[in-house]
This record gives sequence, C-alpha cells and structure tokens, in this order.
Amino acid sequence: MNNWQRLTISLMNLLLAVFLTGEVQAAGVQRTSYVVSNLSCSSCLATIEAELKGLPGTIGMDADLQQGRVIVDHQPELGYELIASTITNVGYPAKVDWTATVPDQKAIRYTESSKYSSGCGSGGCGASGGAGSGTAVWNTSIPADKTANRTIFQVSNLSCTSCFANIEAKLKTMEQTIGMNGDLRKGIVIVDHESALNGNTIAAAITTLGYPAKVVSTTKISAQKALAAGAKSGPGSRTRRAGSGCNSRRRPCNATASSWKNFYNRYVEKPKVQ
Repeated sequence: MNNWQRLTISLMNLLLAVFLTGEVQAAGVQRTSYVVSNLSCSSCLATIEAELKGLPGTIGMDADLQQGRVIVDHQPELGYELIASTITNVGYPAKVDWTATVPDQKAIRYTESSKYSSGCGSGGCGASGGAGSGTAVWNTSIPADKTANRTIFQVSNLSCTSCFANIEAKLKTMEQTIGMNGDLRKGIVIVDHESALNGNTIAAAITTLGYPAKVVSTTKISAQKALAAGAKSGPGSRTRRAGSGCNSRRRPCNATASSWKNFYNRYVEKPKVQ
C-alpha cells in the first residue's frame, strides 16, 4: 500500500468519525416544556422532581415557578405525554407546550440532592393558600340523623396551605367524603366521611398526590356534627387561615408521634366511661 492509499484511507476514516459524531449529537435528548397548574412554591417543584426521578428515561428538570412552567429533558423513547400524566397524577395538571431536540452535552441533569427546597421559602403560596382556610365541608346530602366516620391521618410533605388545597380538591372527587380539616404544623389531616368508605382508601388517594398518609385513628360521629363543622373554625384554623401563605420561617411538617397524640386527645371525643 503506497502513501497515497494510506492518506486516502485515513481521510475516509476521519470523515466517517466526524459523520458518526454528528449523528450522535444530532440524536441528543428530548427537551419538553410543560405548562403546569397549581404550582405555588418550591415544595411543589420538589414533589414533581421526586416523582420524575422515579420515571425511567427522564434525565433532569428545570422550572419557572412564576410562569408555571416545568421543563424536562428525557430520552426520546419516553413519550412526553407520559411525563405530563405523571406530573398531573401528583396534583399538578400539566400539558405539553413545546418539545425539541438538544445536544446531549446541553442536557439538564438531576443533581444528587434536589435544588428545590421542601419548605415554602419562595413566598408564593399565599395565592392558593386561601383555599385551605378553616374547615371545609362539601357534602351536605348525607342525612343529619345518620352516623359518619372521622378519620385522622398523619401526613408527610405538608409545607403550606396550598398542600391542603390540593388534598381538598382530590377528596372532593371521591364519593362518600363529607369534609376535611387539618393542622399544618403537626402534619395532620382530618376527614369526615361516610362509614362505607375505608380510611385506607382515603390515605392512598392523599399519598398519590405526593403526601404520604397513614391512618392514625377512626371514630364514629353524628353526621349532624360533621356538617355543622363547616359553620365554625376547626382545630386547624390557626394554621389554615386564609392568606397565611408561605414564608421562610415555615418548615415542612412531618408530625411526630407525640404531636398527633396530643392533637387527638384535645380534639377527638373520648368514649364515656359507663
């Protein structure tokens, strides 16, 4: 093989390498932008990020809280509609705005720890926080002379009254729920519901929103008492008042065993000793 042939082969190999490199860069990753509702503070973004990290094929995410936008970089094989439904299922309705291909080296990537704080230091929760003020009763169809159940749940990841608004919206879609109340500081949610509805079913519904919930106790109450609760401030009124919003002093609320026991002893009727 003469020098000219060697030079020709080298040039061909070089051109092939450049071509293949260009093909890899052209493939890149998919970047999809979503318009997302119910975003009120960085805690919401932390919840979405945690959920997306568990979805195979996602690479990273970024967000603009004020514009209500979440951007996700993902493998092209992962459908962007599946990402939208994943975000929607944790309580933040999402729809695709645009999608494009970006070079792999420009991809947004998850960091080991979340860049979104779980507390509400952004101060953005006040707008939706009012939806979680006071006791909420939405079902008055149950006869007042019937009995109902009052179930107390220990709930994690509660950071501001916007979280209560998300839970309330979910519970309203469930038949046989009557109303709810809660204490943000203690991480407690109280739900009045018809006896046929199991408390574990309610806990599962709350958990799907990104707020892990477990049943603490269930007691029988009169339906009249459940319906009347909406006419006065409930035990959580101090921390669920309208316009309380979120500030840098408010911390994520994970109830301790002693806190919910004290709460239970104060607000739940005890059986009378015969």
